[in-house]
Amino acid sequence: MSGARRIAGRVLVRWETLLVVAIVGVGIWSVTLSPFFLKRANLLDLVTPYVFIGLMAFGLTFVVITGEIDISVASILAASIVCFAQIFAAGVNVWPAAIACLGIATALGLANGLLVGVLNLPSLAVTLGTMAAYSGLAFVVLSGEGVATFPSSFTKFGGGYLAGNELPVALLVMLGFAIALGVLLHRTRFGRYLFAIGSNREAARLSGIPVTRVRVTVFALSGLMAGIAGLVYVGYFGSARADAAQGSLLDIVTAVVLGGVGIFGGTGSMPGVLLALILVAEVRNGMQLANLSGQLQNIVIGALLLAAIIAGNLIGSAQEGGFQPGKLRRRRKGVTSDKRAEAKVLVDSNP
Repeated sequence: MSGARRIAGRVLVRWETLLVVAIVGVGIWSVTLSPFFLKRANLLDLVTPYVFIGLMAFGLTFVVITGEIDISVASILAASIVCFAQIFAAGVNVWPAAIACLGIATALGLANGLLVGVLNLPSLAVTLGTMAAYSGLAFVVLSGEGVATFPSSFTKFGGGYLAGNELPVALLVMLGFAIALGVLLHRTRFGRYLFAIGSNREAARLSGIPVTRVRVTVFALSGLMAGIAGLVYVGYFGSARADAAQGSLLDIVTAVVLGGVGIFGGTGSMPGVLLALILVAEVRNGMQLANLSGQLQNIVIGALLLAAIIAGNLIGSAQEGGFQPGKLRRRRKGVTSDKRAEAKVLVDSNP
C-alpha cells in the first residue's frame, strides 16, 4: 500500500498532472462562457486549427532542451510553403513538391544549426536574423500573392476528416508525431544527449557527447517540423501565402514553456508540450466562442507564458535548497576546472 501511495504522490506532483487539472478547469470556465463549448463537433475540432502550431512546438522542444532557442520557425514555415506552391504551380505533382518543401525547410533549419553549432553564435541573435531573412524570402518568392489550387487528396491531411465520422485527420497526424518524437526524446541515446547538453554543455562535451553535431541536428529537426507544419497549414487553410503563420510565435513558445520545458535547457517532456498545446487551444476556443477579442486572448496566453516561466524557476529554486528571490534566474552550470569531467550522462527527470 505504501508503494501505491508513493506512486500516486509522484503522479500528483508531476507538471503534466497540473496541466490536466488546468485543462479541466479551463473547460469548466469555457462552458460558462458559451454553451456551444461542449458540443461534440467543437470538442473534436478544438485543437485542429492549432495542429500546425503544435508541430512547430514539438520541433522547438528539442532546441530548447539543449539550452537554445529558435524564433524563426514560423518564417521557415512561410518560406517553405511558398516554395512548395511555386513548385506545384510549375506543374510538378503535389507529393514530390511536398517532399521538396520538407527539404527546403530542413535546409533552412540546418543553416541555423550551422551558425549556432559550428560558429558558436548565440541562437537568439541568429534566429532573430534568419526570422527576418526567411520571411523576406517568402515574400520575394510569392510576392504577397496566395496559391489556392491544391488537390483535395492533399488538403485532407490538414482539413479533412476520417470517412463516416467527425475525427479530424490533422489531429491524428499531430498525435502520431507526438508519439514518434516522444520516443526519440525519452527512449533513445540522442534524447539523453539533449538533456545532458542542456544541463551542462561543457561537461557533456568532456563526456564524449558530439555536442556540435547534436546542436546542429536539433535545429535541422526544428526546420523539418516547421516544414511538416507548413504542409498541414496549407491543407487546413487551403492556400499558401507569404504571411502564413504570422503571429503564431507566442502560442508556439507558450506551448513549449507551459509544457514544462526548462527555458534554460536540461528539462522537459513531449507529453507536457502536447498537454500545453491542448490548454492553449482550449483557452482560445472558449474565448472565441464568447466573442472575446484576439488582443484579450493574447493577454491571457502571455500571462500563461509568464506564469509558466515563474513557476518553473520557483520549482527549480525549491529543489536547489529553498526559495531565494535573488536566484529566480537559474544560471547555466559550467566547468570551472581544467580536470576532465566524469563521464556521466544526465537524463531527463520526466521519462
